Amino acid sequence: MGRRPRSQRRSAYQRATRPALRGGINASPVVLPEREFATLGEWAAERFGAEGAGIFDGDAFYDFSVPACAADTYRPGTRLYIFRPVPDEPERPIVLDVVHRAERFIIVDKPYGIATIPRGSYVARSVTVAARRQFANDDVSAAHRLDAETAGLVLLTLDPRWRGPYQDMFAARQVSKVYRAVAPSIDLGALAGRAGVVEAGPGHAAALGGRGADGVVNVELHLTREPGEIAVRVGEGVPNARTLVAKERELTDGLALYELRPVTGRLHQLRATMSYLGAPIAGDPLYPRVMSLEETARRPFPTQLLAAGLEFSDPVDDEPVVVRTRRTLELLTR
Repeated sequence: MGRRPRSQRRSAYQRATRPALRGGINASPVVLPEREFATLGEWAAERFGAEGAGIFDGDAFYDFSVPACAADTYRPGTRLYIFRPVPDEPERPIVLDVVHRAERFIIVDKPYGIATIPRGSYVARSVTVAARRQFANDDVSAAHRLDAETAGLVLLTLDPRWRGPYQDMFAARQVSKVYRAVAPSIDLGALAGRAGVVEAGPGHAAALGGRGADGVVNVELHLTREPGEIAVRVGEGVPNARTLVAKERELTDGLALYELRPVTGRLHQLRATMSYLGAPIAGDPLYPRVMSLEETARRPFPTQLLAAGLEFSDPVDDEPVVVRTRRTLELLTR
């Protein structure tokens, strides 16, 4: 048998070095800085305050799960692993809806308001941690991400050896993604007359470049004159970008339902692009302007963006996979 890939060897070493997960959550690695402390307890008191001593009651470890003690000699450059308090532990467990189950992965329907991976203020309220707890499997990992403001389909691998192939599949843009969004209906005629928009053939117009709320958005707009359909090309080096198609259905209050097919997987790309088009997604707290925390909390509905479909050829056995969400955008049910 050949040698395992370097990424797998590195992952195996990291799993052996770190203490076992607790409740699906990793301990945080900390490298001791160049400071003059006699003991770990002195360092912890300065770093964490009055509660610093508490980390040595079973929450602090050296490599390979060796317990760290407050009386241990302080050695700069030493790595510790510390289990910190979970800031967002939910009152009840998060139960994920599994819409597709396979031997190597599952696809779940992520609800609004939770992240994909534990980070910052989203730790327990993340798909990864919730899935590890729900399926009693600390090896669950996300192959791609949705931000907390987007609901819908997330693919999770079930074993470390499969994480690489599926993450690479998303990174190589070998997955066809379908999103749905509710946003203001666009006047195509008026949009085609904006600065920077040029004719691109009979019944079409194209626009190069654009600026979203967070900076430059590299977009090429390909707008059909046919009623209710918009095609948008998005991506770096626009000439090679694939087409993002937005199929529009009229709703009440001047809103429309769009079907979006993105090119890249960058966070906020669809939201920034729709805002650039003059149709910011309903409920979005970032585009076209940043809402305050109070305004965000008072929203009558969350961001109306849903990761509705995934299509790909399995990178391991080449089997076709087609999955659709069971979720519905809130504004479509009113």
